[in-house]
Amino acid sequence: MGALLAALLIAAPMPVRPATDAAKLVAELSHGKPLVLHFFASWCAACEVEFPHLRPGLLALPADRAKAEEMLRRFRLAKLPALLLDAPEPATVAQAVGEPSWDGTLPATFLFDAHGKLARSFIGISDPAQLAAELKKLQTN
Repeated sequence: MGALLAALLIAAPMPVRPATDAAKLVAELSHGKPLVLHFFASWCAACEVEFPHLRPGLLALPADRAKAEEMLRRFRLAKLPALLLDAPEPATVAQAVGEPSWDGTLPATFLFDAHGKLARSFIGISDPAQLAAELKKLQTN
């Protein structure tokens, strides 16, 4: 399947982390606030379709590294901190995000509440308005 890229709220430049780190990401990144994990791949056609629509919402949130960084630059998301999660198989990541039925379909977006509990999953191309509404609910709770 190739490496998945997770748009996460961490420092740039884009570090590469092993799939075994997936289980630590939510606790490590949430800091008691709702968290959005968005997984995409540089080779994913649906991700290409989705990015222009998600760009405004992602910016409102605080195969390899070169391709992933180029994709972020192309969609003017390079300033959004990200990391490359080297996860050739989705099972480890699916279990870590609390969505064991996720088969690795990309793009995939997961919303976590302030306690690190999975609150909502969007598998495939997501509706930016619905994503924003769900995030707003989490931020007000």
